[in-house]
Amino acid sequence: MEGAVGDQLVGALVGTALAKGARRLEKSVGMVENAEDDAIHQVRVSCRRLRSDLKLFRKLLAGDWATELRADLAALAQACGEARDLEVIAALVRETATSEDNQDHVDTILTKLTLGLERAAARSAEVVLGESTKDLLTTIDAVAAAPDLNAKAEKPSSEVLPQLLQSATEKFTQAADKLKPWTSDDDWHEVRLLAKRVRYAADTSAAVLGDEARTTAAHAATYQELLGQHQDHCAAADALTAMAVDAAAQDDPELSYTLGRLTERHRAARRPLREQFLSLYHRP
Repeated sequence: MEGAVGDQLVGALVGTALAKGARRLEKSVGMVENAEDDAIHQVRVSCRRLRSDLKLFRKLLAGDWATELRADLAALAQACGEARDLEVIAALVRETATSEDNQDHVDTILTKLTLGLERAAARSAEVVLGESTKDLLTTIDAVAAAPDLNAKAEKPSSEVLPQLLQSATEKFTQAADKLKPWTSDDDWHEVRLLAKRVRYAADTSAAVLGDEARTTAAHAATYQELLGQHQDHCAAADALTAMAVDAAAQDDPELSYTLGRLTERHRAARRPLREQFLSLYHRP
């Protein structure tokens, strides 16, 4: 089966990948309409998967349509970002708060995060269910049915996909090779994004490249999971630091102290995750 797909022109896979991505995004929008759990996050993931496929196939695409489509998908994902971040941060605060923390302060922090989450989720839902998203879905469906491709799309999938996947993998390894335990949070976050692109690229290529691509996807997923946990702690530390500044400005040093304790807890949580990633990444 994989061999037969490999004989297919790579251009045919572009439309297939976009159509699959469109269905995934449509399903997640439906989840928002039905107020289902994790719906906003699924919209964000769907946008990222589509953007990754467009990036993977960019050398096969003609014209500027893909750049515009990626920008529209990025805007939709960004509209869903604040709600998802606040949801994760609130969950982490609940997990990491201890009996040594002032419970009233913890409740105050969680209340503020929850109120922010509710408002952000309402704003996200308004965008997701708006006319711009309907127009975007219509555009993706039309593009998937007849994508504008260049001459490179006339080559066999088995010839082109290994090159595309290798390119994504090389960008990841070039960045990951530079990581050290003391490297900045932003650099670690960038490697997480590159691992995600490798995973999505390998997933898309698996029907043609078989077990090798599936193994690559599995490794990338492991890296992505670790670095995702790392990024969550970074986001929590940043958000709690901002809340501590506000508490200090409102002359509430005790609340600011509790926020500082929680912040340091999340900053400390980065180290074992970094060590675990480096150990896995450099393992022979």
